[in-house]
Amino acid sequence: MQRIGVFLSAREDIDPAFREAAREVGKWIGSTHRTLVYGGACCGLMEEVAQATKRAGGKVVGVVPEILYERHLVSDILDQTFTCKDLSERKEILMRESDILISLPGGVGTLDEMFTALGISAIGLPGARVCVAYNVKGCWNKLLEMLDEMEQNGLLRPSFRTYFKVAESIADLEKIVAG
Repeated sequence: MQRIGVFLSAREDIDPAFREAAREVGKWIGSTHRTLVYGGACCGLMEEVAQATKRAGGKVVGVVPEILYERHLVSDILDQTFTCKDLSERKEILMRESDILISLPGGVGTLDEMFTALGISAIGLPGARVCVAYNVKGCWNKLLEMLDEMEQNGLLRPSFRTYFKVAESIADLEKIVAG
């Protein structure tokens, strides 16, 4: 798994622990000679993960919707760029270009991306990928509790845990990626 798709926040005013986690993930991607595939923005956690990947020797692929160009929010360190029309097309390209998907702290957009990827995997559509919730400071705890409850109530297939993983550290990420 060489192309690591990352969903995460583009917000600037965010917990410093989340920024540090984005830098750690980027450093891990770059130092293991992998490629980051992400939303291509030059702000928030998105820029943190991209800069760290690049500094550590990795490649950076941005999947950039037109609105980011209009708002002058495209990172200037991209090695490869996929331009897309909107967020739906961005998700499609990002998932297609990634071998695995990691969700760092994020908001509605990150949740949308994560659940789209999980839905594709749940149904078994072509392009299904393992999705990892990187649980920085317990940011995904409530979501994980809800998913556990859904599983207990029979709303999720027993196979859910084969394509949805949780990582608490870079070591956990490495184990998941190693298979």
